[in-house]
Amino acid sequence: MKMICAIIVGIIGILLVVLGWLLWKRQKISLLHSYHYDQVSEEDKKLFCTISGIGVFFIGIGAILTAVIIGITESAWSFFAFAIGFIVGLAMLIYAGLKYNH
Repeated sequence: MKMICAIIVGIIGILLVVLGWLLWKRQKISLLHSYHYDQVSEEDKKLFCTISGIGVFFIGIGAILTAVIIGITESAWSFFAFAIGFIVGLAMLIYAGLKYNH
């Protein structure tokens, strides 16, 4: 059962890494809902995409590390990998929203 959980968390992590990369490197701002960027100026859209993309990327990396740790050790230490990735990623997303979407 834990291996199934690890696989599901790993797949979600991979999807988040891909979405983060598309936001960060490809500047695909349309992946976000329009109210997340409707007041971002044209000159700030690149920075907004970069910071938001890296934030989503960190959340995905945390999920992938969680899946790996669950798959190898089946320990509760995997929670820390997810928590760190989620906190860092969420902080970056909040920062980007507060700074550029005003």
